Amino acid sequence: MDIPAALLYTILSSLAETALAPAPDPQLINEPAAMARMLPAEAKQGVMLPPVGDGFVIIDDQRWPLAPTAQIRSRQNLIVMPVQVQAPSEVLYLPNASGAIHRVWMLTSSEASAPRPR
Repeated sequence: MDIPAALLYTILSSLAETALAPAPDPQLINEPAAMARMLPAEAKQGVMLPPVGDGFVIIDDQRWPLAPTAQIRSRQNLIVMPVQVQAPSEVLYLPNASGAIHRVWMLTSSEASAPRPR
């Protein structure tokens, strides 16, 4: 086999190997590994559905009002708008004194599986 044919074979086999490799789990790619978040012990854990934009959020099949100052934190600990939540997420949440959701933390897989203090 001459050099151009060998080079072409190497490039094509490398492309085929890359195309056939399984895709990495995007949640694990986006999971921060360097710094653990300080999550409040008094927060409750649940599954939040994507908000529909009516000022309410559904967590564990219960409809909660969102406080005017509500913060939703992504898995990367960034503040996100409610409309940016596109899929059901395992979360920790804190209601305020009036019963509205005040803070929400979307959990990474390792945070969700970690035991919570009672």
